[in-house]
Amino acid sequence: MYKSLKKSSDNSIFSGEVSPFKQVLFVIAIGIILMILTEILPQSPRMERTNSMPWTVAAAMLLFFALANSILAFAVKDGNKYWMYSMMSYALLFITVSSMAYMFSGVGMDEAGSFRWIFLVFTFGYLILLSIVNLIRFFVALSKRSDEIKKQNEGSY
Repeated sequence: MYKSLKKSSDNSIFSGEVSPFKQVLFVIAIGIILMILTEILPQSPRMERTNSMPWTVAAAMLLFFALANSILAFAVKDGNKYWMYSMMSYALLFITVSSMAYMFSGVGMDEAGSFRWIFLVFTFGYLILLSIVNLIRFFVALSKRSDEIKKQNEGSY
């Protein structure tokens, strides 16, 4: 009975590649749902006054995409292609959630608060995080090559 309940290692998040464009569509869908919910549900007086809740959701979606995309980057085979598609999908997400936040709130980014700086910090943080992932992948590949060379050298003696 225990074996039937045990999860297979094939169900890992790292077992398959997920396109950044699929990820961005998923995040946009979540953003739309959350922005609709913020319009329906009551808000705090400060949020009502500045009408910044859609901008908060937009920032949260950017951060969520940055984290998920960086984690899923470990599963890809071609890191350069993934990097390029990730940058394009992040730009698409940035434009889409900013436009949605403006449509839902009727307030520009600067009038809603300091969201321009938040978006800037999240963007640079995303670039740094994706660079760290690529560096880790490089070190892992380097150590695998080193192990293979050691095994070949040990077998020749």
